[in-house]
Amino acid sequence: MHTLNSVLGRSRRAAHRLFSLAVAALALSACDDPFKLKASYGNEPFVYSLYGISGSGPANAPAALDLVGRAPVRVDGSFSFDIAFDFDGTGKVVILPQKLVGTPISGSRTVALQRISGSYESVLLAPSKGWQLDSAVTLLPGEVLGVRMTSASCAYQLSSDMYAKIVVDSVRTGGLIFGRGVINPNCGFRSFAEGIPEK
Repeated sequence: MHTLNSVLGRSRRAAHRLFSLAVAALALSACDDPFKLKASYGNEPFVYSLYGISGSGPANAPAALDLVGRAPVRVDGSFSFDIAFDFDGTGKVVILPQKLVGTPISGSRTVALQRISGSYESVLLAPSKGWQLDSAVTLLPGEVLGVRMTSASCAYQLSSDMYAKIVVDSVRTGGLIFGRGVINPNCGFRSFAEGIPEK
């Protein structure tokens, strides 16, 4: 009898411990916001080389970036790009949102730009404010440019914005521009950290 009571006591204590662990796990999971947006895709780095719109590059050379496609593209009547590149009178690179270059039949893209302080590698989050909507920005090699754009793929999401960062690494003789970038393909997420972003 004593042995049976001892076994029953141990069983009750074990059951109590399991119950306590289950309650603790439930409490921890309740701290997570079930409505918090979760990213589905990893941030996507890319490199580019292109010419300025009014430069001396070859005919039909790419002079713009389609950031969602992570590709340099030509500036033609379709205006299928987010930002275009050109040079000012002093030879500095000028970044132009699509709307300042031309408007496609299907409607223009809304693009906002902002220079971000810090090195390209150190910029891991797009700013939440301070954006210049549909305005040109002059960029020196090494300076980081943030890009906020509306995307058709975000039409039914809580946020219609996507974020990217680019840098001009160098400008070669003849006006060939080399650079790098990262786009966060998750609607409303501003992080440029490697992998699937948390914010």
